[in-house]
Amino acid sequence: MKRRIILICIYMLIMTLTSCTLFQSETDTVIDLLPRDSDVPGWEKTNASVYFKGKNVKMYNREYEGLEIEKLAASVYQSIDNRDIKIKLEVIKFSSILNAYGFFSVKRGPGIFEISDINAFDDNSISIIQIGEYAIYSATDHMDLLLKKDLKTFSNISLQYIGQNYLHEKLPSSLNILKGIDGYGVLYSRNPYYKLPLLPDIYITQWTWNNELIDIFLSEKDSFYDAYKIFKNITGNNNYIMISSDNTYTAFKKDAEDKYSFISVNDKIIFGCWSVSNFKEGKKILGEIKSRIEDYKKIKE
Repeated sequence: MKRRIILICIYMLIMTLTSCTLFQSETDTVIDLLPRDSDVPGWEKTNASVYFKGKNVKMYNREYEGLEIEKLAASVYQSIDNRDIKIKLEVIKFSSILNAYGFFSVKRGPGIFEISDINAFDDNSISIIQIGEYAIYSATDHMDLLLKKDLKTFSNISLQYIGQNYLHEKLPSSLNILKGIDGYGVLYSRNPYYKLPLLPDIYITQWTWNNELIDIFLSEKDSFYDAYKIFKNITGNNNYIMISSDNTYTAFKKDAEDKYSFISVNDKIIFGCWSVSNFKEGKKILGEIKSRIEDYKKIKE
């Protein structure tokens, strides 16, 4: 009898430890990456940390729906010296490095920057770091130049907690198709960009072309059918004029500011540009993008 009780106790202990391990694997990988109060002297948490997983992320922030977030942990920290100043910190684990980079690049916004293994951006209202499949995002509504350092401190603490525990993979080489000579970084948006609301999974950047800043985009789909269907949906009811040549379907339109927008589909890739002043230059830009796509295809083969 005594031996049986001991065996039951051992079994219950094993089950308890196993349950704790499973719980930690679900939450602690992101919750434990948030700073403790002792990490940030002068600041304290306003409430308990929150945790969301998968599709439940939309309950936290609807704008995050569809971004392929696996896990998210967040806390709000309040300045002890000034109770009106608060910083929100989010640690987000994505399904891939590209999706994490996409979150970083869209939050960062257009501009000149280099893509590296660790991508970071700071200003007076946000600090964001992308490393592997993780994004660390701190933000405040209190506009103060002195807060830039604090925002960066919060993000860097979580970065230290991540350490080397992230996917050591490279971003897809397709990001480099649109890389310009002036250093404008390439943004990736998993959700449709506001300028092209029907086109998800899109790369966006800017080129300086004949002393004019042009917006460039590209999106690769699974097949020509998928790409052409989106192309037709975009151009069908938006005053586009159709032209085509060399197995490439192209449409253009002129907006109220006398600027041209172009969109093309070749094979399974949709690409184009907007904010172009000259029609002929717009066609040259399309030719440059297409040439880069062909070079990319050769490398992949």
